[in-house]
Amino acid sequence: MPHRSLRPLLLLASLLIGCSSGLRVNVLEPARVNVGASRKLVVVQTEGQSTVQDVVLQELYRQSRQDGYFSFTDRTHAGGTVKLTGSEVLLQGEKATALESGEVGLRIDVLGWDADLEKRQLQVKDEKGRMPKKTQKQVFVAKLILGVTAFNSAGKVLLAEEEYAGEVESERVDVLLRTVAGQLVDRVLRDLTPRQVSHYLRMDDEDAAQKDIVKVAEKGDVGQAITQLTSYVEQHPDNAGGWYNLAVLLDASGEYEKALEHYSRAISLTSKDFYVKMQEACSSRLASRQALRE
Repeated sequence: MPHRSLRPLLLLASLLIGCSSGLRVNVLEPARVNVGASRKLVVVQTEGQSTVQDVVLQELYRQSRQDGYFSFTDRTHAGGTVKLTGSEVLLQGEKATALESGEVGLRIDVLGWDADLEKRQLQVKDEKGRMPKKTQKQVFVAKLILGVTAFNSAGKVLLAEEEYAGEVESERVDVLLRTVAGQLVDRVLRDLTPRQVSHYLRMDDEDAAQKDIVKVAEKGDVGQAITQLTSYVEQHPDNAGGWYNLAVLLDASGEYEKALEHYSRAISLTSKDFYVKMQEACSSRLASRQALRE
């Protein structure tokens, strides 16, 4: 399974936006539901119509494997039950296996499943690609509602019986369940899976003495640029741009604590608005990293 490092990925070391130079990096950030460092999904319990349960579990396996972030395990055979008690979960059952560190437990309830033949107005293109008037046509319409509870190995509730509802229509009745189940599973996984987010880190290229160093960074040799800027600020301790650019390079390298120190040093020497904005963005990246290590 591919490993997603918490260190930022430098996408492009040379990027010009307007007249400013900068770096663009990809940073792993928590999804809507923060799963911390967990990378394993374990379905402990499913309830509801058995046919729907089976298809949902198949979709969880398929999509988890396809995305590559989470591994997937089905432990429903152990007969464990998930009981919500406020902000915590009790895992009950003689054969139930307690979650290990790094695992996210799931309970999935099929709250509603319905597929009917309905008459609906459809607008279908003709052979020439034109859109004629809407016509009534009989199609199968399926509606599925899942209730999802997620919790970590410490029993902390991450999702509490949250409802995911979807509807699809098709002339083929045999594709309805898998299609709508796939849509809902995709939404659940998007709510749980950390994603790479692109960030632009603006550099300060006003100081002519630093332009060559900035170019080194833009060409992709950030390590060499850090070495050169470290030497530069030692010789020019009152140069705000030097401290700021060093902070940016450390930020791009994932050394957020050091970067924040240098952002503060630069801000103490000058009052450029984008210095402050970059410091705030760096603080946010550090918070995301810490959240993913919980």
